[in-house]
Amino acid sequence: MDYPIKNAEELTVADLGITLDTEGRFELQIKDYTHRLNGDELIEEMNDQLDVRGSVRNALLRKAQKEILSGLKRGRLRMDEEARENFDLNVLIWFADKALRGEHQSYLKT
Repeated sequence: MDYPIKNAEELTVADLGITLDTEGRFELQIKDYTHRLNGDELIEEMNDQLDVRGSVRNALLRKAQKEILSGLKRGRLRMDEEARENFDLNVLIWFADKALRGEHQSYLKT
């Protein structure tokens, strides 16, 4: 696999070295926090990010990183439903960017 990925049309989660469970999900580790993501949603987000201009993508990524750090400090269990959904989306955005750059393996929970 060549990184950074520039075309994710034919890409699969297995191509990224990610093993899915029976529900099509996988776990990643951010500091002391474990998060579950859906493999299909990851590929879809990666394709979406490739369709967006670089400057917009970078701005979304910076926002996602800030929201994730804030959420980790606050604790996901103390968030209301809307904040949890926002946190989950930001983790997906952030991890898709890591996967596009080939920097995702160290975050996978084994």
